[in-house]
Amino acid sequence: MRDADGVADVVDRAKAGDRQAFDSLVRDFAGFVHALARRTVGDPDEACDIAQEVFVKAWLNLGLLRESGRFPSWIAAITRRAAIDHLRRRIPGQVLEGEEIEEHGVEDLRPDPGSSLLEAAMSRLSERDRSLLTLVYFREMTHVEAGEVLGIPGRNVRVYLLRARRRLREILEGRENELVQQIC
Repeated sequence: MRDADGVADVVDRAKAGDRQAFDSLVRDFAGFVHALARRTVGDPDEACDIAQEVFVKAWLNLGLLRESGRFPSWIAAITRRAAIDHLRRRIPGQVLEGEEIEEHGVEDLRPDPGSSLLEAAMSRLSERDRSLLTLVYFREMTHVEAGEVLGIPGRNVRVYLLRARRRLREILEGRENELVQQIC
C-alpha cells in the first residue's frame, strides 16, 4: 500500500484521465473495499458486486474529490453507502433506517464455515461497530477519518470505539485460546 503522498499522486493522475493510475488505485484498494462491504452485508459474492459498483462510482465521481490525499476515507464512505443501499434493497417493500439496518444486516447471517473466529465474532457486531473496528484497526485510519466515513463526530469516535471493543471482547470471552491458535 502506498503512503498518503503516493496515493494523492496516483489520484491526481487518475483525475487527469490516466486509466492506468485508476487501475492502480483499484488494485490497491480492492481488498479493503471488498472487506468493508463483506463486513456490512455478510456475503462475499454480494460484496464483490458492491465493490464493482463502488469503483464505477469512484471513476465517475473522482473529479468531485477535492483533496486527493483523502481518497482512502472517500472510497470507504462510498463503500459504506453502497453496502447500506444494498441491504435496503435486500428487503423489498420495506424502508430501513438507522438501527433497522443493523437488525437486517449481517447479524442474521451465519459466517462462512471457513471463516476465522474473529470474523465470526465481528459478524455478530452492529454494522457501525464492524465498520469502525475495520477502519481503525484493519485500515489504520485515524479516529477523525473513521468518524468522517461513518458520520460520527470526531469527539465521539473514541467512545464508540471503546464500546465496540468491549462488545467484541464479550463475544470472544472464553475463546481466547482458540483465537490465539488461529492467529499463530
